Amino acid sequence: MTHFETIIIGDESLTQHCADTLLAEGHTLSALVTGNPDLVTWAQKRGIRVEAHGGDLAARLQDAPVDWLLSIANLKVLPPDVLALAREGAVNFHDGPLPRRAGLNAPVWALIDGEATHGITWHLIDDGIDTGDILVQKAIDVSPEDTALTLNTKCYEAGLTSFPDLLTELTTGLPSRRAQDTSQRTLHALADRPEANGVLSFDDSADTALRIVRALDHGGYWNPLCTAKVLAGDTVLHLGQANKTETSAVPGTVIEIDAESLTVAFADGALKLTGLRTSDGKPADPTRYIALGQTLTSLSDRDRKAITDTFRTIAKRDGYLRGILAETHPLALPFLSTKTGDVKTTQIDADSAQLAPALTVLCKRLARGANAAIALTNSDLQASARFGLASAWVPVSVDALDGGIPNPSVSFATDLALRDASLGAIDTPALAISHAAGPLLGAAITFEVSGDQVNAHVDTGRIAPDFAQILIQRLEWIAQHIAEGHDLSTEQSLPEAERNAIIETFNATTQTVDGPETMHAAFEAQVDKTPDAIAVVHEDTEITFATLNEHANRIAHTLRDMGITADTMVGLHCNRGPDLVAAALGILKAGGAYVPLDPDYPADRIAHYLSDSGAPVVITQTALEDTLPSNKADRLVMDRDRRLAAAPKTNPEPVATGKDLAYVIYTSGSTGTPKGVMIEHRNVMNFYAGMDAVVPDREDATWLAVTSLSFDISVLELFYTMTRGIKVVLPSASNRGIISGGASRKSSDGMEFSIYYWGNDDGVGRDKYRLLLEGAKFADENGFCAVWTPERHFHAFGGPYPNPSVTGAAVAGVTKQIGVRAGSCVAPLHHPARIAEEWSVIDNLTNGRAGLAIASGWQPDDFVLRPENTPPDNKPAMFEAIEQVRKLWRGEPVAFPRKDGKMHEVVTQPRPVSKELPIWVTTAGNPETWREAGRNGANVLTHLLGQSIEEVSEKIGIYRHALREAGHDPHRFTVTLMLHTCLAGTRDEAREIAREPMKDYLRSAAGLIKQYAWAFPAFKRPEGVKNAFELNLGDLSEDDLEGILDFAFERYFNDSGLFGTIEDALQRVEQLQAIGVSEIACLIDYGIATDQVLEGLKPLADVVRQSAPSLDHHDDDYSIAAMLGRHNVTHMQCTPSMARMIAMDDDARAGLKGLKHIFLGGEALPGALVADLGEATTATVTNMYGPTETTIWSSTEVATADDSTVNIGTPIANTQLYVLDPDLVPVGIGEEGELWIGGQGVTRGYWNRAELTADRFRDNPFAPGRMYRTGDLVQRRPDGRLNFLGRVDHQVKLRGFRIELGEIESILEEVEGITQAVVLAREDTPGDTRLVAYVTATSEPDTKALRTALADRLPDYMVPSHFVTLASFPVTPNKKIDRNALPAPQSAPMRAAPQIKTPSNGTSKADEGLRRDIADIWSEVLGVSDIAAEDNFFDLGGHSLLAVQTHRAIRDRLSLPKLSITDIFQFPTLGALADRVAKLGGGPQQPTQPAAKATVTPMPKPAATDRAKARSDAMARRRAMRARRQA
Repeated sequence: MTHFETIIIGDESLTQHCADTLLAEGHTLSALVTGNPDLVTWAQKRGIRVEAHGGDLAARLQDAPVDWLLSIANLKVLPPDVLALAREGAVNFHDGPLPRRAGLNAPVWALIDGEATHGITWHLIDDGIDTGDILVQKAIDVSPEDTALTLNTKCYEAGLTSFPDLLTELTTGLPSRRAQDTSQRTLHALADRPEANGVLSFDDSADTALRIVRALDHGGYWNPLCTAKVLAGDTVLHLGQANKTETSAVPGTVIEIDAESLTVAFADGALKLTGLRTSDGKPADPTRYIALGQTLTSLSDRDRKAITDTFRTIAKRDGYLRGILAETHPLALPFLSTKTGDVKTTQIDADSAQLAPALTVLCKRLARGANAAIALTNSDLQASARFGLASAWVPVSVDALDGGIPNPSVSFATDLALRDASLGAIDTPALAISHAAGPLLGAAITFEVSGDQVNAHVDTGRIAPDFAQILIQRLEWIAQHIAEGHDLSTEQSLPEAERNAIIETFNATTQTVDGPETMHAAFEAQVDKTPDAIAVVHEDTEITFATLNEHANRIAHTLRDMGITADTMVGLHCNRGPDLVAAALGILKAGGAYVPLDPDYPADRIAHYLSDSGAPVVITQTALEDTLPSNKADRLVMDRDRRLAAAPKTNPEPVATGKDLAYVIYTSGSTGTPKGVMIEHRNVMNFYAGMDAVVPDREDATWLAVTSLSFDISVLELFYTMTRGIKVVLPSASNRGIISGGASRKSSDGMEFSIYYWGNDDGVGRDKYRLLLEGAKFADENGFCAVWTPERHFHAFGGPYPNPSVTGAAVAGVTKQIGVRAGSCVAPLHHPARIAEEWSVIDNLTNGRAGLAIASGWQPDDFVLRPENTPPDNKPAMFEAIEQVRKLWRGEPVAFPRKDGKMHEVVTQPRPVSKELPIWVTTAGNPETWREAGRNGANVLTHLLGQSIEEVSEKIGIYRHALREAGHDPHRFTVTLMLHTCLAGTRDEAREIAREPMKDYLRSAAGLIKQYAWAFPAFKRPEGVKNAFELNLGDLSEDDLEGILDFAFERYFNDSGLFGTIEDALQRVEQLQAIGVSEIACLIDYGIATDQVLEGLKPLADVVRQSAPSLDHHDDDYSIAAMLGRHNVTHMQCTPSMARMIAMDDDARAGLKGLKHIFLGGEALPGALVADLGEATTATVTNMYGPTETTIWSSTEVATADDSTVNIGTPIANTQLYVLDPDLVPVGIGEEGELWIGGQGVTRGYWNRAELTADRFRDNPFAPGRMYRTGDLVQRRPDGRLNFLGRVDHQVKLRGFRIELGEIESILEEVEGITQAVVLAREDTPGDTRLVAYVTATSEPDTKALRTALADRLPDYMVPSHFVTLASFPVTPNKKIDRNALPAPQSAPMRAAPQIKTPSNGTSKADEGLRRDIADIWSEVLGVSDIAAEDNFFDLGGHSLLAVQTHRAIRDRLSLPKLSITDIFQFPTLGALADRVAKLGGGPQQPTQPAAKATVTPMPKPAATDRAKARSDAMARRRAMRARRQA
């Protein structure tokens, strides 16, 4: 037979490769039977018939008789009717050498048994398992390094290379056919498992254990048996790899251990075990469970046999439970924690017979999606889980509960998820049923059935008791109704108490709204109260309430004359400024409703607003008049119409009532046409009443208004504010989105520098203090903020400084503007009254520039001065002294004991200049001292001796947290870091100057020497010494000590001081700024000669100047950063996206400090953003939620960073929030539903859209009035607040803009050649949401043409960042477009991608390297590649937030502190921006190299550049600016 027909059955790549060989030999493949999708695709491409496995396979193939049936990599037993399809017979590929290794997993068993050779077999199939005659065999050598993965691979390779031999056999009549020698047969059955399910025995030889580990290493592929493992107490550690090593330790002894490996002794050696994982699949750090030197105990023979027997039973159900786990997902409950807590037990008021059906109903309502499973446990399952090798529960599908509660006796192996990576981690379901076996560990609630009784065990750590009680009561209610025969599908499905809570209690917001009934009447009432107060500030213009009111009145009278009356719409087409506000008020006063026509919007969109609204009048300005689309409306040109000047300035008689329209806002429409939302005055006045409870601190407040009038939240910023007397700062349209005008802050607000003295004693007479006095004078003249003088201690340090007040007074006598501070005053050595009096003298000498760092002391000999405060009493004495000194400083009497024990009150003299004494607490690194400093409202003085920068960073976090907890603003406190300092022309020069003095300094500090010795690689640690502090320095040789000191100096020089060149120092400053250090105290007197120190102060002064805080913003800077500071803004509202942009910009971030309240809304608010804002400001952050259709904001919540997304809170006044299912039935607490809003904020509806209004606005079935369908998916929490989960439709919020994706899709489908379009908002990079358009087209579309077509008709925020062309859209089983299956956009934009090219006009200042560097940054930020010089940042998907990221990256990488965020907007193309960067001095990034040598030039005497004069100049400019405004 030279040619034959065959059917191949198999599921692996070997199946395909053999099929390829068969076809290449000219044979016929009539059908492929497989369950592998890749093989299905392979066959279909070749026109080969494909069938799935199944019991009816023979019937399906009966029309295809063949010569041979080949089973290749097929683990399913073929029934006789399938085998009968082959005329000649059937052949199977077996991965072992028959008859020796029959059955399953032959390579694994061969490795366990230590076989030197293995093999594969092609054999005929008969009635037995692997008993048929052998046709072809091939031997395989087994190497000592082979694992299950590698040996299986060898078997597959051998199968493939021997397959041609099989084909020869089949075509030549089976000449090599031979029967098996059954006496040599061994069989490995399905249920066979390695002894004790792979738990290693330390009593075995290391080779035996090593074979088990390697035999069970499947390299990430499906492992059908088990993992190799060791037991560490209650934890199972699953092993990846092992390597043999030598040891004579007792078996089980842990001889080495680190975070990634464990080395354990066995009977004749040791194994280093790596690739460790816990049963949840996570990498395991063995040091968490095991200690070095610990002896791990092997299981007893009895326990090993019990485990082996148990897993023989479990193995039989392995496939079934693996399938259940793959098909279901564990039921999750909302609001769960990962922690465990106390278990509280209550008896359920329900019969056990109703438990299963009641749980079915409850779980189906709680489950997210289908196929949810709960856990089931019993005593048998818990017994089998004794060693953590088997699960104590099995999954039960919620759907399966309809048939009652099963009671299985076999669970699954806990290593199953590690053996099958596709399962992922197997989490315990939140709900469990227990058959009289108590609570299930890991379940939030276990319902235990015992006879007819049901108990609920609640893990109070996993689930809040109040929510657990809600679920239990709901279950009881369901069970009761089932017992009574009720049909739950037709009745209310919640207990009465829960229903009342969600409908009534949580919506109890009734409030009487008194006062004016219209927006303009409320404004007029405030005008009467404060006519001369400033209402609006716009750039350099300030408008009083009276002036603004008169301007609005003239507009109103003119509009009345033009026919405007109640409920008439008027188009408002003005630039942002006082005219815009006056025009809106004028429209309202005339009785009309304003319709915002943003000049930045496309002409087509404005034309639609005008035609749809039918506005008979449009208010505009001369500069904008020509941009208005042609229409029939009359025009009132604000800056040209003479009627305005002639109109009365008095309030017109009111014609509008609360029921009349106030404004009409157009929002995105799903059909492609924007719709106008009609808001009445009564809606707005109710909103005002609601905001009164949300907006505190309205007295003397200033509000920065950054929102376009086209968005209704502008009503809060512009009109609510003025009715409450709040001053409004109104930036122009061009400035309201500019975060910063480019102030050159490198970090939050620069770095302060001070000079610190310690104890250099190198002269006599006046020379003893020459460095102190001359250094202080230099610091005074060169921008330093303070001089610190220390306190003498009775040891090697501090010799010339017996008391810091004495030397401080000397410094005060020779300086004019610098602070004089004690660094430190050891308060427990002094009487508090003396401290207060002495430093009051210095405060008078310096005119209020005194400050104290207070230390507790540590040297016991020091306390001969005050023995009662000797350690450990020194620290309490220090904090007591701080409090007493503070009181004395304020002039308060403080009582001290006399000799007779009676108390005598003391009031110190002289009185100081400063009201409060600035206090620092000195700490060497104890975190508790940092914490106490925060609690006591003190600054901190610390150093890097014995602590790293990273450790200081952590402690600053502790300190700031303590400050906040104590009610202090962390930004008002200083972290001062003392650093040894030495700057010179080169780094090597500075090193040599500092080396010996620093070594002498370190030689005096025994504790530091010990630490450095312990870390010194060449130091041989003495036997028996376990840590650094046990070292005896007297045992060190002189050579050892010198080596240690050299090592210590180099480490300190490189990591812990201010050493080297100016550039080195600036890098250290940047590093310290980043962790929150606000002042560097430069320690200069530690043994360097005085003249050298004074010379080294010159480059240090240069560092001081370059690190100084930014000067104030320029007068013509109207960015957000400038306005926040210039106007002392207290309140601000914006979107979270804008808040993130502000927080990311160093200049603007500094401006946040003065804010008291930030209101964020328009999109989901991340908890991480709240946390970041908390670092930048002490302002409260309030999350605001609400659609335009219910009047601006409907619910609010004071935000915290506790949750990943801040909840949307509770309703405002006279507002109800309902969470309903599609049938408008209320859903329970914790369940997901659509949010409907009722109350007095519900607006009139959509202008001229009666059908849509009727659909979205319904009669409220729960209270009088109507309610609005938001389309938002929410979930009510037990406290009544709502969690925002997403949208139920295709509307999205992007950077605060409300977008109907359908509107974009409709316009795209109007473009010629586009056959279908789908638009998504994707967040492929966390925190960066972008619009992506997917299209099918008759030909490849031009992306730029698509973008242009959309930009002509849509605002820029609605133009997608990416366009993806598809051959067809993926669909769901019911043939709807599967939006979840749409691919992420490619990194390259959809266009021909030219390389970066230089413009041909020859005017570019940027070279190709610079453009490439900037293009690389654009690529990282935008996710596009191959960017051309003419490409526009915003056309490639950029927006404001990405512009901030790009600005930071270019500024930092190319060292361009002068680059402004504004430059990104002003130079949006790559070529233009590169030219701008080149003009600012930027060049291509240079490879990392040693710092260049810097020439140190003498420091000039203070001139216009010095810091003190810069501050004075800034203040003078600010005073002049204020004077101009007031003139």
